[in-house]
Amino acid sequence: MSTSYLYHAYNLKGVKYKSTEYIGNQIILNAEMTDVLAKCPKCGSFNVIYRGAKIRGLRLPPSGQKRMLLRLKVHRLGCKDCGRVLWPHLPFAPGKQRYTNSFAMFVLSLLQHMTIKSAAAFTGSGWDMIKIIHKRKIKALYKKIKLKNIRYISIDEFKNSRKKEKFMTIVIDLQTGRIIHAVKGKNKDCVLPFLKKLSKKSGKLKAVAMDMGLAYFAAVMEALPHVDIVFDHFHVIKLMNDALGNLRKQLQNETDKTGKKTLKGSRYLLLANFENLEPEKQNRLCSLLEINRPLFVMHSMKEQLRLFWKHKDKKSADDFLSVWCKTAMEQSIRPLIKVAQTLLSRKSTLLNYFDHFISSGKIEGIINRVCHKFNVFFACMLSIYLLSLFSV
Repeated sequence: MSTSYLYHAYNLKGVKYKSTEYIGNQIILNAEMTDVLAKCPKCGSFNVIYRGAKIRGLRLPPSGQKRMLLRLKVHRLGCKDCGRVLWPHLPFAPGKQRYTNSFAMFVLSLLQHMTIKSAAAFTGSGWDMIKIIHKRKIKALYKKIKLKNIRYISIDEFKNSRKKEKFMTIVIDLQTGRIIHAVKGKNKDCVLPFLKKLSKKSGKLKAVAMDMGLAYFAAVMEALPHVDIVFDHFHVIKLMNDALGNLRKQLQNETDKTGKKTLKGSRYLLLANFENLEPEKQNRLCSLLEINRPLFVMHSMKEQLRLFWKHKDKKSADDFLSVWCKTAMEQSIRPLIKVAQTLLSRKSTLLNYFDHFISSGKIEGIINRVCHKFNVFFACMLSIYLLSLFSV
């Protein structure tokens, strides 16, 4: 072992090797700072004297199955120029952390293939140390987010049931899938400041994908009046499915015992895409629709509405939607009429899809990972983590 080895293997500059100790599963490298590091961290002067010393223990990348620790003697500096007495800055260690930059790089490479808990177990470190390394890296990546080249964004919220603020809103760049903003709440006022900032900085923004909620719609209309709004097709079909579910409940309440027994447990059959059902469930659904005209009409209209997004151009999609809404309005089914009225009032935003061909799929995937893949507690902690990292 030598000073040269410390420099080339761990990029430790300004350090002089002293000795090596072997204790259990750990290799300890004893070293001392040299005059190269004897520089005032405030004024940058080398006109300093030593005013005491201490030993700092810093983690190094492991060697095989052995943990590596640098035990470094550091001298406190008294600056003759500015008069301050301070500990020197170590270029190979971040601040007061108990690890070196080389160890942090090793951990980050592990985190590309395993969880924080697994990385902590592999390196023999505490969970908190690995978490700090990961968090510092994320902060560095998201410290300054360039907004000028963003063309498409998506806005949505997710539920955080254990906190006073039960919802959080996130905004992502649809081209990269990167979260560019996160804030508590789901109303107009929570997202409006960021959208105004985005309006000033992004001259290339073309469209925003979102659900059919009025809060985000109003915020985009105020801050980004020149940008197209695209309602996500998933939420449009959800609107139709909700109406179909309400009709089923209404019919179930109005019918006799035999009818209630027939409608019971039919919710999934009605809401699922027909082609995704197993043959026996398709037969059961057909039998149900044969004896109930309102459900047959509503279900048929739902299946037809799915064809809207399969059109290749805006003109044919416009003609299709006009005919669909006219047909729906002619039926004496109140939930269906309400859906048709809603779609007619949002017709331009629905047709904007054929100008940009974007959806909220990416942001729904992010929210799904936050709220469903992890347990509820971790989802709550992650929402706070996102807020601290990505708020602009």
